[in-house]
Amino acid sequence: MLFFEFLWITSTISSFFSLSEKLPANLTPKVLPAKVSNNLGKFVSKHRPLFVVPKQPGKVWSTTLLPTRFLRIDWHNNDNKTNLEQSQNSPRQTVKKSKKELCSAGQEVAPQQPVFRTSSGWKSGTIINSSSANQDFFTQKILRSLQDFFRFTSPLEQNFMSAASPVVVVHRDRNNYEVWVNNRLVATLPTEAAAKSMQQRLTNLAKLPNLDANQLRPALVDGIPALMAGNRFLWGIEKQISERFHKTGELLAIEWINNLRSAFKAPTLTLVEGQKEMYGVSPSSRKLSGLASWYGGYFHGRLTANGEIYNQDELTVAHKSLPFNTYLQVKNLQTGKAVIVRVNDRGPYIEPRSLDLSRIAARCLGSEIAGVVPYEAVILQSNQPKMTLKASTLTKAKPKPVRQLALVSEF
Repeated sequence: MLFFEFLWITSTISSFFSLSEKLPANLTPKVLPAKVSNNLGKFVSKHRPLFVVPKQPGKVWSTTLLPTRFLRIDWHNNDNKTNLEQSQNSPRQTVKKSKKELCSAGQEVAPQQPVFRTSSGWKSGTIINSSSANQDFFTQKILRSLQDFFRFTSPLEQNFMSAASPVVVVHRDRNNYEVWVNNRLVATLPTEAAAKSMQQRLTNLAKLPNLDANQLRPALVDGIPALMAGNRFLWGIEKQISERFHKTGELLAIEWINNLRSAFKAPTLTLVEGQKEMYGVSPSSRKLSGLASWYGGYFHGRLTANGEIYNQDELTVAHKSLPFNTYLQVKNLQTGKAVIVRVNDRGPYIEPRSLDLSRIAARCLGSEIAGVVPYEAVILQSNQPKMTLKASTLTKAKPKPVRQLALVSEF
């Protein structure tokens, strides 16, 4: 019926203009085409009877144009009525990106804009749908065909907005698979297998009836930065992933957890709050102060005093006497920024400096350009047991057993 009404309207308009062109100038109706086009929308949007051609049986047909929101309904979803009612009062949702990137070299706040939209069009990308047991009915396929016919938007946007699952994977290019939750980018992974694995775990997480997004937190599990939901293990960030982004796994874990918390409408964590959750530490009464410098470049890849390989992209610090693996919460007195670092080296040996930060730690403090800044530091102490997924470590007999927390990995 909609198709026949569309043909009737277009034929009427074309007949009107063709007739006006053939009439003499003095008989031409004084109606401007612009005026007709402006009133056309009001005409077709009203509910009005549509009569058949004269000299035929006098049946009266009644029709109403479908609203545009009808063509945007995801008929695969069981909550279609709810979505239709909400679309009248709620603004159109746009795809959001994380506002902050921790310790970035450039600006900390990224511009708010739809991820898929650019000045030259839509970015390339492919939605990788997870396997689903639900099949479309025949009527749903017809309605989807109507959507495809009347919506002249990107196929990527159509697939993205009509995805049945709140967790989708977008393949941008080689070694770039993005995991999205509720229209928010959560993480970027190098392989499709890894992205699908995270997608499955986050999908199971989203299905929990009593999900508390405030329980989403970063942690160290068997020494690997990980995403946690309470005591449930979600995902571990292996070294090859952090090396690909040239960023420490601790920072990635906090960023991804903040993205996930935002996707579930929970407040995000600051850098220090995320680090305290991850390392399981709390402030002590011991404090330090003085001047802090940073080192990198020439020392990158060399041995540190405790036998580790120095990595300027890890949150570490050198001190002359503090025990190795001591955590310090350092605050830049000039910028007010703070970061937690771990002692793994000795130095500095240039007076009056008392701390030598890694490059990424200096970047987090905003002292990378200044070089040397005044600081205050608090020595942190452990307040949580170590976390592990290896059951064998819990059964080994030890003279002084270390407190360990066994995790659940049901996702």
